[in-house]
Amino acid sequence: MSLKKLTGLIFLGLITGCIQNTEEQKFWFKSSFVERDVVPSNDPRITEGAKSINKFALKMYKQIIEDDKNIFFSPYSITTALAMTNAGAVGITDTEMRNALQVTLPGSDFYAALNGLDQSLAEHTRATQNLQLNVVNSIWQQKDLMLNVSYLDLLARHFDAGVNFLDFRSQPEQSRIIINDWVQEQTNDRIKDLLPAGTITIETKLVLTNAIYFLADWLLQFNTNKTRNQQFQKIDKSVVTVPMMKLEGKNSEGIKLLYKRAADSRVLELPYRGERIVMDLILPDSGRFSAFESALTEETLSTLINGIDSTALDNVQIPKFEFSTPSISLVKAFVNLGMVDPFTDGANFSGMTSQISLKIGDIYHKAFIKVDEAGTEAAAATAVIMVPTSAEYSPPRFVADRPFIYLIKDKFSGAILFMGRVTDPTVKQ
Repeated sequence: MSLKKLTGLIFLGLITGCIQNTEEQKFWFKSSFVERDVVPSNDPRITEGAKSINKFALKMYKQIIEDDKNIFFSPYSITTALAMTNAGAVGITDTEMRNALQVTLPGSDFYAALNGLDQSLAEHTRATQNLQLNVVNSIWQQKDLMLNVSYLDLLARHFDAGVNFLDFRSQPEQSRIIINDWVQEQTNDRIKDLLPAGTITIETKLVLTNAIYFLADWLLQFNTNKTRNQQFQKIDKSVVTVPMMKLEGKNSEGIKLLYKRAADSRVLELPYRGERIVMDLILPDSGRFSAFESALTEETLSTLINGIDSTALDNVQIPKFEFSTPSISLVKAFVNLGMVDPFTDGANFSGMTSQISLKIGDIYHKAFIKVDEAGTEAAAATAVIMVPTSAEYSPPRFVADRPFIYLIKDKFSGAILFMGRVTDPTVKQ
């Protein structure tokens, strides 16, 4: 959905900015005149912000696991969308949101950390061939809602986000389709129908969206001629046949990769081109997946993935897999994490607007991942809808022929961009 050239500058009451009309007048776009803050990549707030993302990642992971099913999500996307929402929160609403997101940085330092991380990743992406990582934020508001100037400026400074004007009141379904089309375009058609039918109503006042798209080649690509069908044992001990990719050493020294053999698991790091973004695979010992997952904490996860070292492996095998999640509501998960006030009539989002009292009506998230011999494609999107208030030694090897946990992270900051588990590689959604 491309935007036409800037047609003019106007003033809307106290809100100043530039407004553009889109093709076929589907919606109006406005951005603040305030320029985006530049945050250097060595700013310590980035690392602290990444720690918050990682703590939140594991807490959300444990909230959304369901029976023995695959899961996949982007804690980075969810955090960013909720941070834009939090920027307008006041009092206990602000406190509960920050606690749920595991935020430790005060005030706008949290937004600056996310801004710096985004800019640092974008700089790395531009400098690396065969790597795409696009993170885009956008705000969609009821056309007659007046947002505070300070809130619009904050969105521009830290999230590079402008505002799109829609008429939720008169055209709720058309508005939903416009937002979904935007998400689909930003994620290269991988995230479709983020907002299910009926989620946008005449009561909707504001929707805050984040979309993330990742496509990268492995640094060491798997040879397609080596891929063979092989058995994969599920949690319940039943077996499915999957295409298993294989890396083999060309000599007795094996393949040099970052690897660790822990007391009850193995950890392997597979780098993408540029070697800053990597996939960490955590393979619990046979029959130990459920117990390992239940006992997993942010501290133990950090110890596992930070304690790996270069090791020669004689055999590395992981399954090819592709998985799409449905669009899921995260309200229950956030309530379980202690974020209650933002969903109630007592919510205070007066930092957004003084025209009307708002609360979070729902939070939707959807994700996609595909792993093959060449590399990985992953995408995710998040939308926040605002409505009015009323073992034994063996030679080093890593064969993922049983359930495993995986995450895609930024090595520079340590931030987990995506996280999931594979319990059955044959299930696509």
